[in-house]
Amino acid sequence: MTPEHLCVLRKTTGRVGAVFCLLIAIVLVDSLISRFIYEFNVFYTQVDGQYDLTGGMPEKSEKLEDLVAETDSPEVTLVFSEVFSGFWLGNTMWRGNVIVSAKARPGEYRIKVRDARDKKIHPALVFLAKVYPDEESLRKSHGPYLSRYYGITAGWAASILFPGLAIILLFNYGVSNRLEKALAAIGQAEVYMIKRVPEGAQIAFSLGKRQGLKNGEQLDILNSKGSAVGEAAVLTLGETDSIAVAVTTLDFGEISSVRRQRV
Repeated sequence: MTPEHLCVLRKTTGRVGAVFCLLIAIVLVDSLISRFIYEFNVFYTQVDGQYDLTGGMPEKSEKLEDLVAETDSPEVTLVFSEVFSGFWLGNTMWRGNVIVSAKARPGEYRIKVRDARDKKIHPALVFLAKVYPDEESLRKSHGPYLSRYYGITAGWAASILFPGLAIILLFNYGVSNRLEKALAAIGQAEVYMIKRVPEGAQIAFSLGKRQGLKNGEQLDILNSKGSAVGEAAVLTLGETDSIAVAVTTLDFGEISSVRRQRV
């Protein structure tokens, strides 16, 4: 492929990569927003459904027999299953299963957990169950918008987008290497670093002794369209990479690549 074709191919893959980055950003922002609007002690379930619930033990409670769950309706019940030690702080907690009857009406139900010997209920042990009529309405009720309306979960999106982006970046890297070699074969190289120095603009590029470049050699400076806009002299010569200083006053935006002058 010619350098022109490789430039077009690299630009195209770069745009595809940018689209993948944008999609990843959308998924991440969507997931973060859903976490920021999280409601304390609120959970979502459906008619004829179940939900695993955990909470801290009331102050005077030590075992399952000490726990009592009060609900707004006999159609929504909390069945305690075990008492365990919390992972982070080591506090004693309970685990249970909220069971919603098939006869329950969609709506909101409060569940209060207290010690059997104490009528006082701690606010942290008051839960709100939002019950929806079916699975579809439950899915659309909360969580990331992509999951609600398109069924796209963050995990599924990540499993597609991240490997896809990695493949695109590797492909782009390969194309860039081929382009660098193709340009070097015709005595040309892209400028990958520009720095302002007292002598003018100092530029770095991938041409050196291996390509026959000489110290002090004059080079043409090309813009993004491939037109010569100035000259530079080789200042530091390397095996495959060199540094030159522009002898023509130019704006940084005009400098795209260099080309050995034809004798």
